[in-house]
Amino acid sequence: MSNPSFRPLIVFSIPVLILLILAFPPVWTTMTGDVIKIKTAPVDPTDLFRGSYVALKYEIESVKPSQVDDSIKTWFNTRNMGDYKRVYVRLKQNTDGLYVVDYVTKEKPGKGVYLKGELEIPYDLQNAETIQIRYGLDNYFASEEKAKEMEEDALANPSVAVVKVRNGNVVLTDIIIE
Repeated sequence: MSNPSFRPLIVFSIPVLILLILAFPPVWTTMTGDVIKIKTAPVDPTDLFRGSYVALKYEIESVKPSQVDDSIKTWFNTRNMGDYKRVYVRLKQNTDGLYVVDYVTKEKPGKGVYLKGELEIPYDLQNAETIQIRYGLDNYFASEEKAKEMEEDALANPSVAVVKVRNGNVVLTDIIIE
C-alpha cells in the first residue's frame, strides 16, 4: 500500500461510508417497516433556510406517570431534572385504528409495535400530570403551496400522521387531514 494514489481514495471514502451507515436505518425502516397512524396537532411555520414545513405535536408525546415503568421512575431521583433519557414506548391500537401509548420502559420490548424515544425527566415530579417524550418526528417538509394548504385544513380538521416503524425506528411518511 505504498502507492500514494490510494491515499486520497481512502480519505474520501471514509466520509461517504459514514453517511451511508447513518442513512441505512431510516431507509430500511421506510422499505420494511409496519405502517401505523398517530393523532397529531400541526402548526405550520416557514423557515428561511429549510423552506416550508409542518411542525407536528403528537398525542403520544405526553404520557401519564402511571404509564411509566417503575425502573424509569428511579432515574427521576438520580438524574438532573430536564435531562433526556432513552426509553422504549410500547404502542397499542385503539378502536379508531390509531396507535396510543400502552407503557414506557427502558428495556427494548421483545414484540409488538414500539418506538425509541427520549424521555424528559420532569422538573416538578410530585405535581407532574404528564411526562414528555420526543421521537424525532417533529417536522414534515412540503412545498410552500402544500404546506399552506395543510395549515388551513389542519385548523379546521384533525390530522393523523402515517409513519413506518421497525425495531423502534420511525419514519414519517405522510400526513392525512380528515
